[in-house]
Amino acid sequence: MKIEHLYYFIIVANTKSINKAAQKLFISQQHLSRVVYNLENDLQVQLLQRNSTGVKLTDKGKAFYQYAEKIVNIYREMQSSFFLDTLPLQDENKQLSGRCQIVLPFFFSLFLTDFIQRFNETHPAIDLCCFEGNAQHTAEEIHQSENLYLIIDTAAQIDRLLQAESELKSYYIGDTSVLFCVNRASSLANKTLLTKSDIASFKQTGYPQNIWNDKLSENQLLFISSNIYRHLDSVIQNNSVCIVPSYTRAGIYAAYPEILLLPFEKSPLIAIYIFHSSNHILSDAEIATIRFVAEYMRKIEQMDKLESLGYFPHDVKTV
Repeated sequence: MKIEHLYYFIIVANTKSINKAAQKLFISQQHLSRVVYNLENDLQVQLLQRNSTGVKLTDKGKAFYQYAEKIVNIYREMQSSFFLDTLPLQDENKQLSGRCQIVLPFFFSLFLTDFIQRFNETHPAIDLCCFEGNAQHTAEEIHQSENLYLIIDTAAQIDRLLQAESELKSYYIGDTSVLFCVNRASSLANKTLLTKSDIASFKQTGYPQNIWNDKLSENQLLFISSNIYRHLDSVIQNNSVCIVPSYTRAGIYAAYPEILLLPFEKSPLIAIYIFHSSNHILSDAEIATIRFVAEYMRKIEQMDKLESLGYFPHDVKTV
């Protein structure tokens, strides 16, 4: 039984469809069906019940799903502990210098001023250049680049990049989850957990190339944009809702006190990795940057209480 097959099963369970899961994983439907069959054969139980609309978990399947999630989470924690150790050691007493270029996801603009300030305090002699990335980067794009890429995406997209191991090097940073931004003045603010029916009557905003857009009708989707501030402004001005990764919580609360972040009933983990081309030899400046980004991401992901927000400047929105 392979870890990646547990990934596959989780995605099948979440999509309730072998076909949809195969499309997300960029593998054939036949291969995915064979993976599920082998899991059931190994365990000698039926995990999925097939029907006219797709599949659903059996009672044994629900129990296996819980185990699979725990195993995947523990595996990722293990990766987080050891993968960064593959980076060469550096002399802590040596002032590092050089240049590093890193592509960051557009959500990261919430923290960019704070991130650069703290990086410059730690590594004043490193020239750090930050670029905003698009919604989905391909293995070929990263392979042909000299940049580092901070990728925060679904298991399907991350797995596709990890499968290009001959072209890319990867460093696992951690995980984040999914939250919904809602207006504190709306009826949703009384909820502790949102369901699909809760948000069905609200306008929603989407991001380029995001699979969530496919779940929305034309009347529900207000606009698509990669500008995170446009989404957050719309939550306040239009009483719309939008999805954000949970690591953005502290930045959003610091800049938008009118917004409340709530968990969704089905909130899959989203992996955080740094990728670069396998042809690119890391400099001391880039190694230091990877370690700094890993530590920074862990800090902001853990900061889920309002009293912790002093870590961020109040004018973080003015990036």
